[in-house]
Amino acid sequence: MNVRDIAAAIAADDRPAMRSAFCNLTEGRGRDIKASAPGFLVVALNRLTVALADDAAEMPPGACEALGLPASSSYADGAARAKRESARLAGHLMAQRGNGCRPVG
Repeated sequence: MNVRDIAAAIAADDRPAMRSAFCNLTEGRGRDIKASAPGFLVVALNRLTVALADDAAEMPPGACEALGLPASSSYADGAARAKRESARLAGHLMAQRGNGCRPVG
């Protein structure tokens, strides 16, 4: 996945793609997403928290655990928690990618 794919998923309201990207970013699998700079991952996560703010679908257990939420929490719950903890998550994404990003292209 590429950060451009996330933007396209948000524009198309592609919930499965947005959910997948959200889980990758919150569960510490941000390295699986191609970005030209780590800051773009933070921007993508911020945009996903807005896009998923009303999503009642159940998050997978790994995402719930990573966000410190009870199992079976919704993506709306996860988005709200990610928004509240944006500084911690941004720091984690930046540190995770601190050794260099996978180039786009």
